[in-house]
Amino acid sequence: MLDLRLITESASTEEFAEAMSTLASGVVIVTCRVDGRPWGMTVTAFASISADPPTVLVSLRSDAPAALAIGSAQSFGVSILAEGQLGVAHLGSKSDRSKFLEQFTGAREASSASPAVAGALAHLDCEVLETVEIADHTVFFGRVRAARSSQAGAPLLYHRRTYRTLFPTERTTTCRAN
Repeated sequence: MLDLRLITESASTEEFAEAMSTLASGVVIVTCRVDGRPWGMTVTAFASISADPPTVLVSLRSDAPAALAIGSAQSFGVSILAEGQLGVAHLGSKSDRSKFLEQFTGAREASSASPAVAGALAHLDCEVLETVEIADHTVFFGRVRAARSSQAGAPLLYHRRTYRTLFPTERTTTCRAN
């Protein structure tokens, strides 16, 4: 494990956050079950690692309910959001409220091992392969056991602390994601 205490100089938190806000990314909801209920957390720290075998990573605050639930269950889901899914993106990004997803999951969830956001562009069911703790986050590496996608729709994006679409509309809104 990398010992961050050995690194003597770091950019300030504010400088780093501002620099990282310039990177546009897709918006995903990492899903799991908390007390048997579908739970989801909006994240931008998500990446594809390998296509063969299909592997992804997601980074979550180590003390977040989702990280604790994923660590216990050793599985999680990833729903890639479409441009019209600001409501679920906002719910999953709020740090001061519960993030139960019943109102955003639908019949599609029945075919998924993990909670799936209805209408998402894609959903991945993942099994935890490995975890790495660094600073105040846990990075989960997941083997993708099932993947479903839609051929219709455009992605919801996040850039400069604002949700955006591929084509500017009045639906963009400012909100910090976790």
